[in-house]
Amino acid sequence: MPNSPPASDSDLNEDLLVSDGEYGVFEGSARDQVVMAEYRTLGSWAKGLVSLLVDRLFGDGPGTLIDVGANIGLVSIPVLERTGSVGIAFEPEPSNFAHLQRNAARHGLRERMECRPSACYSEPARLPLSLSPTNLGDHRLLLDASTEHERKVVHVNAERLDDALRGRELPRPIVMKVDTQGAEVRVFEGASETLQRVDYLVTEYWREGIVAHGESAARFWELMRRFRFGAVLHVLPLPEPLNGSDYVFDQLNWLMKDESDPGFFDLLFSRHWVLPKSSPEHDQLKATWEAELAAGR
Repeated sequence: MPNSPPASDSDLNEDLLVSDGEYGVFEGSARDQVVMAEYRTLGSWAKGLVSLLVDRLFGDGPGTLIDVGANIGLVSIPVLERTGSVGIAFEPEPSNFAHLQRNAARHGLRERMECRPSACYSEPARLPLSLSPTNLGDHRLLLDASTEHERKVVHVNAERLDDALRGRELPRPIVMKVDTQGAEVRVFEGASETLQRVDYLVTEYWREGIVAHGESAARFWELMRRFRFGAVLHVLPLPEPLNGSDYVFDQLNWLMKDESDPGFFDLLFSRHWVLPKSSPEHDQLKATWEAELAAGR
């Protein structure tokens, strides 16, 4: 069984790429033709997501970002730098994790960002991880290593989010980002307690990847129904107030019907009808909604 020892400095430096962009200096692998290549050429990565987290969900106040599938930190680090939030970042692939740690230190976030060298899953396990040679954000957990015939496979540690976070005081709002290339259902099944605490969840939805990991789109929707509100990101302007989560499911229901694979969608789920930093008229709607909740309606 191939193991995944911690990446040494010599391993990292062999193909090290350091780039300076909108988020400051970051390091990663020169083999990465997606994440690091975009940061090198465009100077940013996931700009819409970072803006949503910084400008709308956290603002200048405190909060907690739980980043599942943190890669080298090009989302969590800019968010923590621009807000008063703290972060808990999970990344199982050894080289990505080593770059994540060094990027966090480079940006002065050792005290506010906990980096954990593990995947999140439905139970503690040692799992096969299929490695993409050119897209280092496209490593995928496997149910069975013998099914992978093209890419290198290593084995990584996995833990339950509930086990990692149980009993910990986390500043509110609690925002969770999940990007695990099809393993999202397994992540959520190990996070029942955690999801009850989460205010806002941004998750990737890739139907084909979920099915390839032995789960179903229906199970994904079942787990997400614990959030009452939501939106499909990057397709239409963010609706304000948010739509009901059932409306989000209806928007993507065609994927289950024709079994096509148009790729992934980023989805926002929320316990709150109106996002922070909304316009004054939306603030009034928020106040009305919270009054109705307090009255038990």
